[in-house]
Amino acid sequence: MPSEHDHVYQWLDRLNRLGVTRTDFNHHREELSRQFGFTASVNDTVWRILNTLVIKYARDSHLLEQIYREMAALVSQEGKDPSPYLEQAEGVRRGPAQPAATERNWIFLGHDELAYVRKLRKDGKLQEALDFLMKGEPSAAVLDEIRKTHSAMAKIAKNVGDWRGVVHHLEAYLDYAKEMRDYCIGMVNQEPPDHTAADQKLLAEAKEKAE
Repeated sequence: MPSEHDHVYQWLDRLNRLGVTRTDFNHHREELSRQFGFTASVNDTVWRILNTLVIKYARDSHLLEQIYREMAALVSQEGKDPSPYLEQAEGVRRGPAQPAATERNWIFLGHDELAYVRKLRKDGKLQEALDFLMKGEPSAAVLDEIRKTHSAMAKIAKNVGDWRGVVHHLEAYLDYAKEMRDYCIGMVNQEPPDHTAADQKLLAEAKEKAE
């Protein structure tokens, strides 16, 4: 875990593109600390700054989208669902007169959001991770996290002797990858990732034992 100094530096580096300086950070932290009656945390200070920027750049769609994505990054780092802020960012990007990018209203999941997914998976919150991933635009990176999540679910099913469950989870990924293949290639010029050799072997074994 980074020190407070490093944590502040990391956020200042991110917020620099939005015109936020160390002086701005210190000013907001001092005001918030007076309001709280104790020293405000780095995250609380960043959240206050981002909220002021939403008002400041309400008419600048490019910057407003970035602000909402930084809000999403902050809450995901805290282990909270960033979906509401990612949806706000997507809404700004499309604009009020533009239709949804797809009928599924996918949201773009970047580095911070995928790190949030990996944390959910590490904590054993597999269904929560999968539900979040299924909101994401199916890039190769997103599909790979879906694959890993179904793989983890399949291994749990195997451990309790639920071979039908193993087949269900491993084939669920293959079906979704097949469905999204053309979109994935069109997005990043890359095929959806396939199951690992170990999972392919597990699927074959599960099919035999589930009969």
